[in-house]
Amino acid sequence: MTAYIGAVFNNGSIHQLLDLALDCVRTEGPSLEDELARFCRTIRNSPEAEWAMPLATVSALLDLLSEELDPANRPDVPTGFREKLDEASGDQTSPEFLGLLAGLIRMQDQELMPDFESLPMAPWEAGLVFPRIRQFSYWVDSGEYDDFEEGLRAGAASEHPHGCHQEMSHLAAELQRALLLFPTPESLRTGLGTTIPWASVPTLRAVLRAVHLHFAEQHRAPVISAAATSADRCVVRGSTPRTDPPRKRTCDSLGTPVLRPPRRSTGSRSGC
Repeated sequence: MTAYIGAVFNNGSIHQLLDLALDCVRTEGPSLEDELARFCRTIRNSPEAEWAMPLATVSALLDLLSEELDPANRPDVPTGFREKLDEASGDQTSPEFLGLLAGLIRMQDQELMPDFESLPMAPWEAGLVFPRIRQFSYWVDSGEYDDFEEGLRAGAASEHPHGCHQEMSHLAAELQRALLLFPTPESLRTGLGTTIPWASVPTLRAVLRAVHLHFAEQHRAPVISAAATSADRCVVRGSTPRTDPPRKRTCDSLGTPVLRPPRRSTGSRSGC
């Protein structure tokens, strides 16, 4: 098997599902059904992930592998994958276990997505949903800054100027989402306490204020005066700029082009 084909087994959704199944076997913690429900919730909550690898495709890939991994043929697959699959399968054969995973994922895809009260967020799930809050930990608890607010301001400006539209805007969205999903100290501690120990409602709000303050101070749109806007309306797009000032063309107070009335002659009318 080439290294490119081996990536199907050693990376991506198959690899992650197998690791989740192994954790259930080794730790005797969460059930396989709950971990698969969290996996499906993660995919369904991400438009990018659902576009690239929808759950129907994941279950179909598991079915395809279950058909190909016939114990009688012993197909050529990476050794590490075979060992992990045998351990996760337990008393079942590898094709049976892969078929079970496919069926459970297909069932989850057809049901309502469980909320975070009925199925609390797992630590691995929190790390995927709130990666930038987790990365912000340095600015909160590194101890480099004597003043807490100073550290938050430094963190909010750490990606300035070119990374703000990508990293800081996403950080603000993650902070707002966390505060909406976990509005009480108890729910926040349950959802993020293991992955982000410093996370609390006041701290997340303080970080969000620091990010918004940075946006307001450093990324404000330039103010365009009403006079400049009115004058711009008089310019016809695509026309060649005039070198001499117009004599009879002007704009009214709303910026609409009008013709200036001709001047009356102040001379004598005698001889007319």
